[in-house]
Amino acid sequence: MWEPLPLCLLSALLATGSALLCKVGESKEESCFCPLQLFTPLEGTSLIGVAGFTLQANFFSYMANSCLAPESCEPSPFTVTYPHNFTMLVNITCCDTDGCNAGVIPVPAVSLISNGRQCPSRYIVGADRCKDMEPLPCTGAKDHCVEFAGTLTMGNITMTKAAAGCGSPGGCIKRVGVKKYIQSLVDMLSWAECYSAPRAGGKL
Repeated sequence: MWEPLPLCLLSALLATGSALLCKVGESKEESCFCPLQLFTPLEGTSLIGVAGFTLQANFFSYMANSCLAPESCEPSPFTVTYPHNFTMLVNITCCDTDGCNAGVIPVPAVSLISNGRQCPSRYIVGADRCKDMEPLPCTGAKDHCVEFAGTLTMGNITMTKAAAGCGSPGGCIKRVGVKKYIQSLVDMLSWAECYSAPRAGGKL
């Protein structure tokens, strides 16, 4: 009996047990009621990513469920602070069983208590390198200086950015190359550096 080719391929994947059921979607809340989709072995890792953004006294949250190639998923909570009290808090977890990214994970906590270290800081959209940077006191667990430049693609929008600030050790996952966080969010860095933040007096 004749079957359409897509159905044959789907049946073959299910028969070998190599396909992965993965929740896919995005939300501005801290949880996502996303549908399960079937993915091939090339995208055999499920991901949950949450992010929080603090700007002055305002807080914005974002959550995404996705399925990626295993080498694209680097689980790591981290926080990075840029000038004008702009802080990005990110937590990423990865798993490889059906529906395993259906849960909820916390946004990393942020501390406002100074740790005596400082980093050069700047955040520019539309530039390929940070210039005229200003010293930024680091707080909490942010004991690394993170600097990078590249392009960020969100769906059909691409923008050039350059940033520098205080980051926790997990922020050092930012490296030169293409990083696909979720299906519609791709970070391509042309330059990146991460080093231990010096103390305000100049010592490590």
